[in-house]
Amino acid sequence: MSRFQKIISLVVLVSFLTAGCTQFKPPPLLVKVPSYYSHKTTFNRLTLVADPYLDRSKVEHFFNTDILKDGFLAVHFIAFNEGIESYDLSNADFSLVKETGEVLKPLEPKQISKKVLRHTSLRMLGWGLAGLIVLTIPFSLAAGVDSRRANKRIKRQIAEHVLKYDRLEAHESIDGFYFFRITKRSREIGDALKQHYQFRIKNVVQVDTGEKYDVSIAIN
Repeated sequence: MSRFQKIISLVVLVSFLTAGCTQFKPPPLLVKVPSYYSHKTTFNRLTLVADPYLDRSKVEHFFNTDILKDGFLAVHFIAFNEGIESYDLSNADFSLVKETGEVLKPLEPKQISKKVLRHTSLRMLGWGLAGLIVLTIPFSLAAGVDSRRANKRIKRQIAEHVLKYDRLEAHESIDGFYFFRITKRSREIGDALKQHYQFRIKNVVQVDTGEKYDVSIAIN
């Protein structure tokens, strides 16, 4: 084997080892007891929690990308039912109300993914051209493939943790994320995070009586 071939083989090995080390492994989403959370409201032994992801390190740890930087706020909604009644959230309306009165509706997961994920094929091309100059094409391709895999995991992480269950039985809990765009300009995210918000939930129905509840939870 020539010296050039040995160098290329070494680069390939290092490339794939590096790619394997940097793959994103989604952490588990842990739901704690109601008393742990600061932003909540309780009625009829039903506790509704709105846990906003306002800290960048917390956002990046769970989603492996800073969605705050792109103007998106993730709110982890949790409902703890410690009573004997059942509740129906199938027609519940979730929104985020700014201190100006503007009402923000939650976005679909694919809308978030489209904005916050980078176009990996272009990234691979860019790294490939750079690699061509310094003879590190295998490294460039491995980095691009790993980036693509990471993006798929991030998309799954966003899509799989939205609220999926809309019926809350006695002594049960449900949870999921809602995503809101609080600003369209990344340079204004600092000011946007300083504003006060209300996480509003309308039309929570107690199944037995048909009674409807509307609640608001201050989150900032």
